[in-house]
Amino acid sequence: MPTAPLPEDFEHPGLPETVSKERFNMPGRRAQRSRVWLGLLWCEWFAHSRLLLLVLTSWLVAVWMLPLFAHPDWILVLGLIYAMLAGPAYGGGDVIEGCEEFSFSLPATRSERYLARLAVGGGSLLLLTAMNLIVLGLDLPQALARLYLDTGLVQTKHIANPGMLYGLVLAFPCAVFAGSFVCAALTRSRMLVLTSWLWGGLAALILLCAGIRYEELLWTQLNGVFACPLLLVAATAMLFAGHRLYRRKEVGPDAHPFQLPAHWWLWALLFLACAAIASLLLRSVLRSLPGLAPN
Repeated sequence: MPTAPLPEDFEHPGLPETVSKERFNMPGRRAQRSRVWLGLLWCEWFAHSRLLLLVLTSWLVAVWMLPLFAHPDWILVLGLIYAMLAGPAYGGGDVIEGCEEFSFSLPATRSERYLARLAVGGGSLLLLTAMNLIVLGLDLPQALARLYLDTGLVQTKHIANPGMLYGLVLAFPCAVFAGSFVCAALTRSRMLVLTSWLWGGLAALILLCAGIRYEELLWTQLNGVFACPLLLVAATAMLFAGHRLYRRKEVGPDAHPFQLPAHWWLWALLFLACAAIASLLLRSVLRSLPGLAPN
């Protein structure tokens, strides 16, 4: 009995995406793929709507209330906080929920699933960063705080190197998000997904320290000309490599109820050691960039 030809993007649920596919000219194929894309984007948006709503609420509070008590540039830390939360949430959501095998059995390919999560998670991070920079560029928080400044309740503060600060605000959260997103997407371990923000942050700090040291050797003062592009290039490379590896990811074993691993104390020691290293690297970065701290 003759059978209908398989579509171009056919993918067996239990096989990696690298299985060879024959190409067929099928009417309406583009419309089918567009519906798959819309479904994936809506699914990711709906699944993480609470996180996005929480970040939006925090942004509103930070923009209009935080400048009354602290330097207004501290609202830029929201981008880093969101990157640390969004990377594991978008990249390893299926692993945490224990439904990765079911997700791989759906018609969407691994590439489409990876890119849809990256589009929603990374796009929202870029949108949040752009909103922060626009607000600070237009000096909107000072419009509300001017009454308190005139009365002397809040003192004005100054940052010596705002150009490099704004460059790092864009580049550093992108590097943290890329590292944690790729780590969470490629692993089948829930523990690695839950701690992927630490590994992504540690990798970004190492790159930032390397960029700062190179600028110190090359120029008399830091300007971010090398450090910020280094972080962006590294983030792009990690996302590209993660996409290639995710297409070959095998379906994981059946998910078991979440529980501590057998050697949980080794995980705890490793976590504490990496946290200590990250703390030392962060202190080194802050000492090298005194102009970024409000005074």
